[in-house]
Amino acid sequence: MVREIQAIAALKEVVDAVKAGNAKQMSNAAILDLDTRWIKMQGKLPEAQEILGSRISALLAVEINRKVYFKEVILTGNQGETLAMNKVTTDFWQGNEEKFLEIFDSHVPSRKPDSFISRARWDDSTKAMIAKVSVPVYDGESMIGTLTVGVDLKRVPHPNH
Repeated sequence: MVREIQAIAALKEVVDAVKAGNAKQMSNAAILDLDTRWIKMQGKLPEAQEILGSRISALLAVEINRKVYFKEVILTGNQGETLAMNKVTTDFWQGNEEKFLEIFDSHVPSRKPDSFISRARWDDSTKAMIAKVSVPVYDGESMIGTLTVGVDLKRVPHPNH
């Protein structure tokens, strides 16, 4: 499952989208302002709709729909800002969350693990026990962002079945 997510993170379109997002380099104040508004408005913002309607969000939705156990996807840039998603997230800034902090590293080579799997939690939006699996997005040897996929643990094929 981690390898499947790493393969998605390595797609040229994903890498190019993260590079384009990182080129914008939002200020910390702008990220926090958008995050505050996003949370307050529960994602009902033009910025959220723009991200949700992007080509990279559509591509990622297609990719995760190939597996019944993949339920959600979030692509971030190097500051943890949301660049793509298959459904509106609860907040814009992922950079202060474990799924980003545990794997993102600007050092070359990275000194952090190549994946992070969260504890499973009930997710109201998907009505399932979801673990978040995060992997880095690389441009060559440089880590430039993260890809997080929500995995429905009850649907993951078990090797003995």
